[in-house]
Amino acid sequence: MNTEIEGVILAGGESKRMGTNKSLIELHDKPLIEHVYDRLIEQVSYVSINTNHSVEIFPKNIQFDDLILNKTGPLAGIQAGLFYAKKNWVQFCPNDCPFLPINLVEKLSFCIKDKGPTIILPSLFDRLEPVFMLCHRSLLKNLEDFISAGGRKVELWIKENNYKTVNFSDPKAFININNLSELAKIEKENN
Repeated sequence: MNTEIEGVILAGGESKRMGTNKSLIELHDKPLIEHVYDRLIEQVSYVSINTNHSVEIFPKNIQFDDLILNKTGPLAGIQAGLFYAKKNWVQFCPNDCPFLPINLVEKLSFCIKDKGPTIILPSLFDRLEPVFMLCHRSLLKNLEDFISAGGRKVELWIKENNYKTVNFSDPKAFININNLSELAKIEKENN
């Protein structure tokens, strides 16, 4: 566990493709968000949840809403996470990735240096995994300016900053579940 890093689960989406609150959809008799929480809490000092709908299985005092009224996707959750952060580094993870690597924070935080990157994110087969970023809270104002200027793409914002990638090789590590057919397929493959 890294006591200098806190975690934020991004669960503020509308779950349109799922048709219901994705956080509470169950995989192997356990809500998706609980899979993520259980894997993340072992790696960081504290975990909070960015959500626009209270998740009853967690205490209300670890949940917070977006600060921006017009929805801007994951960037709104990242902005709110940086705003409320108590630590300098925040590990973000989406609520629908039940196979989150148990060594994610360890591998990403290895790249923290005095004058190093302010964003560190995983790469899987040369594909960035932007919503799994480890981000320094000093980027809050930078992100607010990006959003104010109409920016909505997480990857575009990352590339405007000092970032570094870390290679991962497990193809299951960053699988996200967006609809019921993906859920059924994953349940079948992991029985």
